[in-house]
Order: sequence, then C-alpha cells, then structure tokens
Amino acid sequence: MNPILEPLTFPDKQVQEEVTSTQCECLFCSEMFDLQSSNDQILAHFLLAHKLVVADVKEIVDLKRYIDYWRPKFRECGPKAYCFVMEAENENSEKEEYFMLAHELPEDQNLREKLQREKLNLVLKQQQKERKDDEFSHCCLFCRKIFTGNRKVLFDHMNFDHNFSVGLPDNVVFVEEFLNLLDEKLSQNICLYCEKTFKDRTVLKEHMRKKIHKKINPVNKEYDKFYLVNYLEPGKSWKEIMDEFDEYCQNEDWSDWLEPEAEAICLFCDFQSSAPEVLSQHIASHNFDFLGLKKNYSIYQQIKIVNYVRRQVHEKKCILCDEQCSSKEDLNAHMQKLSHFKLPDRSIWDQSQYYFPTYENDALLCLLEDTSQDDSIDADQVKVIPEETVLNLKLVEEELLKLELIVKK
Repeated sequence: MNPILEPLTFPDKQVQEEVTSTQCECLFCSEMFDLQSSNDQILAHFLLAHKLVVADVKEIVDLKRYIDYWRPKFRECGPKAYCFVMEAENENSEKEEYFMLAHELPEDQNLREKLQREKLNLVLKQQQKERKDDEFSHCCLFCRKIFTGNRKVLFDHMNFDHNFSVGLPDNVVFVEEFLNLLDEKLSQNICLYCEKTFKDRTVLKEHMRKKIHKKINPVNKEYDKFYLVNYLEPGKSWKEIMDEFDEYCQNEDWSDWLEPEAEAICLFCDFQSSAPEVLSQHIASHNFDFLGLKKNYSIYQQIKIVNYVRRQVHEKKCILCDEQCSSKEDLNAHMQKLSHFKLPDRSIWDQSQYYFPTYENDALLCLLEDTSQDDSIDADQVKVIPEETVLNLKLVEEELLKLELIVKK
C-alpha cells in the first residue's frame, strides 16, 4: 500500500463544479447516485453490492471527491490493495470477504485531511469574497426593505430593527444562498425556529414575536453549511465543539486567572478607557452630560439611552434632530456646531427595543450604575413589565449564541 497521497489540485472552476455537483458514480460499477439529500443510498450500495464499508463517513467533508479519488485505484488494482480485508459468514455459512476504508489507513487519512484543508480554504476564500463584496443586494426577510452594499448592513438591520439574529455576520458564508433558504421558508409560513407551519404570514409573524422565535433552529443541520465553524473539525458539530470547550473549562485550574479590566468606548468617538471617571470626563468633553445621565435616570433608562445613542452614532444620525451624515466626523461636526449633544424627547429613546445593545459586549453598559435617589420617580419608569422581561431573556440567549460562535471561530 502506498501511503503517499497523490496531489489533489484542481483549478478554481473545477473545484467549484465539484462542490456544486451532487451526482456521483459508484466506486466499482456505473450506477449513479445523488448525494444532495443523503449519502445513505450509495453507502448501502457499497455494502450490499460490493461488500465495502466506509468508516466514519461523517468525518469526510466531501464524499464525492473522496469517491472520485478511490474509483480509478479500485478499478485498476481492486480494493484489496488499499483496504482492510475482513471475513464474515453469510446466510449459507459461507465465508465472504468484506473491505473497509478507514482513517487508520495512512493514504485514507491523508486524503481526508487534504480534502478538509481544501474545503476549508475554498470556504474561507468565499467568505473573504463576500465580506468585501460591495455589490451585495437583498431585501430584509421581514420588512422587505432592500439593502445594497456590504452584507453586514442587512444583518445589522434585521438584528436591531427586528430582533432577528443569525450570530456574527463574519461567521456566515454562502450568504445569498442562506438568505434565499430563509426567505423560502418564511414564504411557506414556516417558523425558522420551531419549524411549524402556519396558515398565513400574519399568524406566523405573531407567533415568532410572542414565542421569541426570531432565530434559526440551532439543531437543524441544513444550516451547517452556512457557518464557518462547521468546516473546522470534520465530523464534529458546533455543539460538540462547545461541549468539549465547556469540559475543558471545568477541568482547568482558573485560580490564578486575573480578569482584565474591560475597555469601554466613548459614545461619540474611538476613545477607550477602563476607568469610569476618565471615560465620563471624556464624554463630557463632547458636551454630553454623562454624569448627569447616571444621576438623573434609573439604570433601565440609562441602558436605553446608551443603546439609543450608540445606534444613532452607528447609523451616522444626529441624536437630537436625526439628521443623516456621511461619516462619523461629519456627524460630530454637525452636533458640535448646532449644540445637538442632547437627548431628544423621551418618547424617542425610552422604548423597549433599546434594551438590546447596539454593539456586542458593550463595556460601557457595565459602567452604568443606579445612583438615582429620587423617590418621586414613577415606579413604572423603573420596573420591567413581563414583555420586557421576555425580551431581556431573548437578549441573553442571543448574546450566548454569539459568544459560542466567537469561541468556535
């Protein structure tokens, strides 16, 4: 047996055709199989018709190219030259030879590893291409507004405006196909999370809103193709990777771990500091009374205000008059010139949607504190109604999911 793996180099166009094509010819005969929906048929055919077993198939990232590699070798020299050979008795008590391909065979292991590397490189190239694509255009899955330019703009819109998150956009690949798949399911009135079908779009939207089902089903393997983490370790789902990480964390000695102080970012520029006093003074240099914010508003209102300002600045809109600017520098110049470093009417920022952070892991939110001592504040201003409690639970779930995706990356 030759342990040296022959080069598997293909032009980009050919590799793309290999990835896209799902028709595969048997290793031994001319029978064809479609691998798009399942590998079970061709694997059963190998066993029943040709006495061949392929071990640990889930570790093979591209079964078609795996079979394409072995086909000419098997037809030229037969499986005995490359496989483990086993004997077993049939129904008539006659001994029959069975063959097995497994990663314990050096050539097979090299092939599996090479296919995994090539597939990962292909996916990374596709992801990089999509991240730089400024000609992307797709409508929102919920309000049908069309977004053009970088794909992140659409994902941010669905996250901020519709509370629908698929995780970090940079962890998603084959975005167009992914969005089309989600769009198709919604057009069939299928909930993306519980995958139940409803009688019309209105009922579906109400269900997803009330049940906090504005997310995809994490155990549906149909979505695995669209997340980079699933290409890192063949045969392991992202949940298995996370379970291993959790087990490692539990067994690791963290007694000497020193938690680094979080660097919070200014509301209006890129200045960072882990000291609340320093950051408050800096924000005050923008003529925005951050200290007064902590003194005069409840902790819940402070959270809404920070998230409102963050979102406005992220979208390059004035926090007071909502004027759209072309850059963050122009926005600061506009607000400075017109003295618009002020909060608008309370009805604009005091909304439950601003319980959701604009930026992931916003350290500034951790620096807020409830210093209000005014007993005259209406209790309704500080208490969280049941609906808002549910929203906060949803926020926790989404942040945990994003954390999981970061760790997987």
